[in-house]
Amino acid sequence: MKDQPEDNKEEEYVPTPEDFLFDEEESEEDFKKKKSKKRLFRLIGICLVLLLLLQVANIWFNLYSSDNRELVRTSDELSQLENINEFKEAVVTIQGNGGRGTGFNIHPEGLILTNHHVIDSRDPIAAIFPNGEILHAEVMKSDVDLDVALLRVQSEEDLPYLRFQIEDAKQSEKIYVIGNPLTQTQIINEGEILNNEFPFQVLKISNAIFPGHSGSPVLSQKGEVVGVVYARTIPSLRSGEESEGLAIPIERVLEVFPELKEIHVP
Repeated sequence: MKDQPEDNKEEEYVPTPEDFLFDEEESEEDFKKKKSKKRLFRLIGICLVLLLLLQVANIWFNLYSSDNRELVRTSDELSQLENINEFKEAVVTIQGNGGRGTGFNIHPEGLILTNHHVIDSRDPIAAIFPNGEILHAEVMKSDVDLDVALLRVQSEEDLPYLRFQIEDAKQSEKIYVIGNPLTQTQIINEGEILNNEFPFQVLKISNAIFPGHSGSPVLSQKGEVVGVVYARTIPSLRSGEESEGLAIPIERVLEVFPELKEIHVP
């Protein structure tokens, strides 16, 4: 007897690829993580904007501060004196990676003195002359303890330079400082030597010294270098004392860089 087909037998179901696709529902924990990340990115963006605004505000504050205006006013007056603009031609802006200071050329072939802390970890370094010429500067020699550095630049023409003062600086001697303080460049102010001891290990001067002055030359009234500015004192508020500029006497510079005695043009 033949088997009869079973009409009530269920047909076998063959799954399709679409059956293996499904929408993964986002868990509440994942949602909170995404929301937290968005808040973090938004906070970072706000902080960056605030830092940028603070930097701009600081630049404008420096630009219009009373100290800045007084420096410019005094410099404009002194620049009318004979030979002052000639002295300025040898004073350069030292521009490094993330920093700015002052230096000055001491040889027509391009030897520049500045502070060690002005060029420390600042590669690449550029020396910008008042005429707009920008020259790559190579560190020839640097003394951390004295905070002085000697740079070399190369130019197709002889460069303006400053001479050293042969005689020792004296107490109450009238002096000039030329540098790039705050947001300004080629600023000159006048003062006098305050030391009452001899020989001078550190040159104390009455000139107003600000950030950016580091590496500035201290000049006699003849325009000869007697020192290199590196800092200033900060008296306590209760002391009533005035801030003093601090400079490295040129005699000490020649002790650590004796070769300058031979190559410097008298």
